[in-house]
Amino acid sequence: MGDARVSVLAIDQGTQSTRAILFDTAGNRVAAARRPVALDRIDRWRVEQDGEEILAGVRDLIAQLRGAITADAIATAGLATQRSSVIAWNRLTGEPLSPVLSWQDRREHAWLEHLQPRARAIQRITGLRLTPHYGASKLRWLLRHNSRVQQAADKGTLAMGPLAAFLVANLVEGHPCLVDHANASRTQLMNLQTAQWDAQLLEWFGLERQWLPRIQPIRCDYGKLSGTAIPLSAVNGDQTAALFAQGAIRPSDLHVNLGTGGFVLKPTGGSPVRHAALLAGPCDSSDGERSFLIEGTVNGAGAALRWAHKSLGFETSPQAVAHCLASCPAPQALFINSIGGLGSPWWRDGPDPHWCDLEGARVETPGETVAVAAIMESVLFLVTRNIRTMFDAGLSADGILISGGLSNHDSVCRKLAALAGLPVRRLHQPEATARGIAWLALGRPASWRSSEPQAFLPQTDNGLQQRYDRFVAVLERQG
Repeated sequence: MGDARVSVLAIDQGTQSTRAILFDTAGNRVAAARRPVALDRIDRWRVEQDGEEILAGVRDLIAQLRGAITADAIATAGLATQRSSVIAWNRLTGEPLSPVLSWQDRREHAWLEHLQPRARAIQRITGLRLTPHYGASKLRWLLRHNSRVQQAADKGTLAMGPLAAFLVANLVEGHPCLVDHANASRTQLMNLQTAQWDAQLLEWFGLERQWLPRIQPIRCDYGKLSGTAIPLSAVNGDQTAALFAQGAIRPSDLHVNLGTGGFVLKPTGGSPVRHAALLAGPCDSSDGERSFLIEGTVNGAGAALRWAHKSLGFETSPQAVAHCLASCPAPQALFINSIGGLGSPWWRDGPDPHWCDLEGARVETPGETVAVAAIMESVLFLVTRNIRTMFDAGLSADGILISGGLSNHDSVCRKLAALAGLPVRRLHQPEATARGIAWLALGRPASWRSSEPQAFLPQTDNGLQQRYDRFVAVLERQG
């Protein structure tokens, strides 16, 4: 590998793994390394990760890639992290004081009920629905149930906030307590208009501004990575970074990313577009500008496959899923996919995950092939419901750009095209988040090149449409 080609180090810290990738200024991948991350699903409500494990993995990957080339060949770095995951740490040393409470964690669902009378005001301020997936209620829980967090608050050494801020504090010289607009937004404590912590929200959630990191733009100087001369020039959320995998955004595109969760993202330019059933938030910012998106969320995408593997013993490797999709292109069963709770546009916990026949009546779990194929269709049905919600709100698109592990199955792309009535273009690069944060860290270069996505044109599939209609009807009836 030619050292002169290397320009940017992209760190993508996700739910299941951490990736570090080196790109040159044209967007070519030069080197890459990956490390898996453990996820502790304690029960239906509590999902945790180990901050020390995540941090050690990131440091190891940085060292691996720096060791593979001449150190001064890396001009800059970018960091993208899973959004809505939070942690508490010692402000002076960076030492973690708590586990990472995952974005999938919903342990404060019962407490949030008392804030329901303020739900509309909270959404107006933040652009977010009131749910336990976001960081505010989890930070409140840590303050009240973790003795180390309580002691640090008493001593004046407490820092708490998004996982991104914890990593910045430990990766950058001097332990700066900083966070970007995108990750700050997902705490449900940031005012979308002012891009600062909101005093009213802090009061409602029982938190203090002094414990939280300072908010700054996505693209700015976060300091130098410890022991190096490499500046950290961009920090963003994983899904929002993935928007920029191809470089500059096409305003006419819808973006669908299918990983552990599923996300439908529509850029809205310099102003947030609000909708009662969808989310608004920042996707890019600098000292002089901010860009926003509107978003729909599906909690059970890859997470639904992992649930089927753990709870039912099904084989859900990519090869096994491909076999099920090929063997059962039109499953005669519906999977009511409430893994992790229903996201947009329903925003409720259940019903419990179960199978139905095509009339909507509950049935026993079908055989593995039918069951896995039905799970995959359920992900597409949830994504499609969000796309149609956006269209009902007056938004439009002339195509879908799809990424994420589940998009590698051709039938997923074909079925989404049929359901949405739009051409689906699949990114060839599997590392959309890393490519996006690299492009932002480089200052959004015009030289960024991407291969032409593979296109799947919409074709009528009446059976698929009927299964979708029945799926939606079941969820509406059980609401």
